[in-house]
Amino acid sequence: MSRYDVAIIGGGINGVGIARDLSIRGFKVILFEKEDFGWATTWSSSCMVHGGARYIIHDIGVTYKSSRDAGILTKIVPYMLSRRPFIVVTRSKFMATLFDIYMGVYDLFSRMRGAVRHMRLTPDEVSYMTAGEVLAKGGGVLTEEYTVDPQRLALVNAISAQEFGAKVLNHTEVIRVERKDGSFLISAKNLLYNSEIKVESKLVINASGPWIDKVTANSIVGEEQKKRLRPTKGIHIVFPGKILNSVISFQAIDGRYLLFVPLEDRTILGTTDDDFFGDPDDIEILRDEVEYLLHSAEKFIKNIRSFKPYSTKVGLRPTPYVYGVNEDKITREFEIEDEDGIIHVLGGKLASFRLLSEIVSDFVSQKLGIKTQCKTHILPLPGADDIDERFDGDFEAYSENIKKKIKDEFGLDDQIAHLLTKKYGIRARELLKTFGLGELICYCSKVFEGEVRWAIKREFAETIDDISRRTWACDGFCNGILCMRKVQKILEAEGKNPDHKNFVLRREKLLYPVKKYNEELWNEFENFKKKVL
Repeated sequence: MSRYDVAIIGGGINGVGIARDLSIRGFKVILFEKEDFGWATTWSSSCMVHGGARYIIHDIGVTYKSSRDAGILTKIVPYMLSRRPFIVVTRSKFMATLFDIYMGVYDLFSRMRGAVRHMRLTPDEVSYMTAGEVLAKGGGVLTEEYTVDPQRLALVNAISAQEFGAKVLNHTEVIRVERKDGSFLISAKNLLYNSEIKVESKLVINASGPWIDKVTANSIVGEEQKKRLRPTKGIHIVFPGKILNSVISFQAIDGRYLLFVPLEDRTILGTTDDDFFGDPDDIEILRDEVEYLLHSAEKFIKNIRSFKPYSTKVGLRPTPYVYGVNEDKITREFEIEDEDGIIHVLGGKLASFRLLSEIVSDFVSQKLGIKTQCKTHILPLPGADDIDERFDGDFEAYSENIKKKIKDEFGLDDQIAHLLTKKYGIRARELLKTFGLGELICYCSKVFEGEVRWAIKREFAETIDDISRRTWACDGFCNGILCMRKVQKILEAEGKNPDHKNFVLRREKLLYPVKKYNEELWNEFENFKKKVL
């Protein structure tokens, strides 16, 4: 039986971040993820590494930590970040004045991540910056934030952990954890191939996010059963294409602030923030949640209902349990609970996952009596392997340099070179040298055969869903109608289990809440489902 210093349950951004930090420090680490890296809460985020301006009033520590770590990410994973103008709009000039004052405070934090100072915008300036798509009678304020692909951010942390010696297992669920002679015996099962694994570990970290209470109740023998989480549910609507170049923040009907976020090949609208008391393995998206977002957005984005949504996202925030507080006022700070060697990690944000990982790893080092030092703030993540101490943090220039190199060396179209850079960084050169581009697999998101093979050989991809998270194939406007069978064929040729049934059912579940707004796509997808299942 293999023995480890630390066993981690959960492969979201916190779990893989902790695995990387501990591995770099020299600990022997194993990580179990029952689905795939970054597939749940991480995937369902707003895809932003932002400073957390809205937390200044009631949770300023979150703003400080998020801003500081966003600055660190510009130095360790620069190719993955995109600078986005961030416009907070309002229908009231008085509110615009308040925003102007508020953002003056936020400017102090913006310096930590290399962002520009804010400026106030008139209604005409808002309209000009958004090509007439956004109506803001009171004007707004302009700052800037960064967008990121959260699933690939989780993935490169998992890859880095493995490269530093960790064993990282996706599609592997922990079935039982029991204490024995001062350590822990852990039994797990691969859900795709029904294989079992048993290991021994000195410590166990429960970083399973919204599943923390469920894992404790179902898998950890003898652990105290108490309510550690008060999870809140958030949904997004997904539209095709980059509709705007700026992120728009606006007030919803209930006073909360929503985001309209342009990404590389899509735009997302969200998010809701509601208490969730059900099973984290069975989250439904309600039609009225979709309508809440659209109704609120159309007050500022006048053509929102004409943009034809093609999917949705849903997830749970693993926020710590608290009573007597509204959902959106629950702290986004993270907490650590140590139950005699079982360490529960609660809360956290995408922007500050690295800091959370550092603090948890410091705690583990102290608990095991080994003096170690964190290096995750200086060691670049995979894809930024060529960065050294001379790098000045200009992530846009860094990305442009990679894009030019691969464009010239391999004769690529500018858009293709850009997309490859955003996903793989400098490792795009190795991908192209090893597998080439090959056939165009996904027309919606411009994904090629070489990327699919790279994902299988180098990025732990086992299923069609895995491929979609790594490459964006089957995750674009067609929902896999045009490209799923191509990906399935490649996976089968590599001896993998494509799990196409679960892929189709999952896509259907995410498309269903917006079928009213895109009946043609829904009907096409249902016909596709009948043919392949």
